[in-house]
Amino acid sequence: MTLSRLFKLFFLLAGLCLALLVPAAGQAAVAHDGAAGSVELDQPAYTAHENQGYLTITIERSGDLNSAEHVGYGVKRQDAQPGIDFDVVPNNYITMQPGQSTFTFNVRIIDQGITGTPVHALAYLYSAWPDSIGANNNSLVTILHDDPLEARIASNPLDVPDPVATNPLAGAKFYVDPNSGAAQAQAHYAHSNPAWSSLLGDIASEPDAHRFYMWNMGSNVSGQVTHYLEGTQVQEPGTTVMLSTYSLVHAQCGYTATPAMETRYDNFIQQVAQGIGDTHVVFFLELDSLITSPCLSHQQLAIRDAELKYAVSVLEADPHVIVYLDGGAADAIPAARQAALLRGAGVAQAQGFFLNSTHFDWTSREIHYGQEISKRLGGAHFVVNTGENGRGPLVPRSRVKSGNEVLCNPAGRGLGPLTLQNDVAQQTDYAATDGLLWFSNPGGSGGQCVPGAPPSGTYWPAGR
Repeated sequence: MTLSRLFKLFFLLAGLCLALLVPAAGQAAVAHDGAAGSVELDQPAYTAHENQGYLTITIERSGDLNSAEHVGYGVKRQDAQPGIDFDVVPNNYITMQPGQSTFTFNVRIIDQGITGTPVHALAYLYSAWPDSIGANNNSLVTILHDDPLEARIASNPLDVPDPVATNPLAGAKFYVDPNSGAAQAQAHYAHSNPAWSSLLGDIASEPDAHRFYMWNMGSNVSGQVTHYLEGTQVQEPGTTVMLSTYSLVHAQCGYTATPAMETRYDNFIQQVAQGIGDTHVVFFLELDSLITSPCLSHQQLAIRDAELKYAVSVLEADPHVIVYLDGGAADAIPAARQAALLRGAGVAQAQGFFLNSTHFDWTSREIHYGQEISKRLGGAHFVVNTGENGRGPLVPRSRVKSGNEVLCNPAGRGLGPLTLQNDVAQQTDYAATDGLLWFSNPGGSGGQCVPGAPPSGTYWPAGR
């Protein structure tokens, strides 16, 4: 075939394609006649109760219905958690037949038995042809965590199978966080330092306390608390979670003991309590909040007491929360003075107090100290943090200059004893002692007080 004939054939085929693609004069460019239509969701926003099972969403089509309509839709996460709060609806593409004006689909809402902050998903349309997408193409789905709070059982607030009348912790199975600092460090060193990884596994396999700071949580505190606690119950249903806060001791002494800061803290605690809902929680309220009180003025101490009293009242109002207050440590404040501080902070409305949260004292000494405080408080119970006191305190060269022990990243400390068996709290053999637990999260930095140390709370296995 000659070159000229090839060119003629090419132009003939091109013209035929154009004739097929371009509509004839007077024919509409869309596949139907009549008024132009739109496709949109039937509501600009949706609300779902946590226990309703499914949320029904409808896609509506307007205008000429004589032809088929092709629509793309889905439902994705916002702050709601897929598989925990709802099931994602991945991108779907459906065809609405001629004459069909609506298409309905369901979103599964997952009931976790939660009372707390609402969370959100997003229903959306991402495509429509031949009509255009209308105004309601992105509709927020609000999932209400509105299951009613259960009644508090005073004798068994953690709902343990065989409660011990004198110890509400005994029998509680505690949650072990697979994403704790120790667990992450264990995975990090699995290949580069297997020996370290194995030792870190000893820490990662035990329950610890998840800590909340007022300073870094923004405005949606309750949502973050709910988010964390939801995850614990999906991973280990029915477990009790240890939580702590460390917000009143910040920067210079007395910084948080002002009327303005008191208001901010009260709001923070309200949101924390709202986020807890029906989850079983043992709450270690405000590490170091009373052990540091000697540096406060009388007016500042009154504010600190008011902050703690309010927090106890709000948290203990939750049916399944047990609160312990900061009882300091044996090397810091005499037992009589510490008892008075606890009394002023509202310990009578709490389960009791905790000891040794940021010190490294011998367990036996802390138990004795706690029992001395307990006698002065009419038998109040306590918990001892044993996370880093297996070798007792590190005594400085000069106690006059440096205090009774080294408190910031001391070298050579060890893990202390636990009153746990397979993560279940056991009754202790010590009067007024509810438990020996690791709620200081062993391995966390105490601050940048020695060369190379990271900020406080950062997991730092190299410094242990």
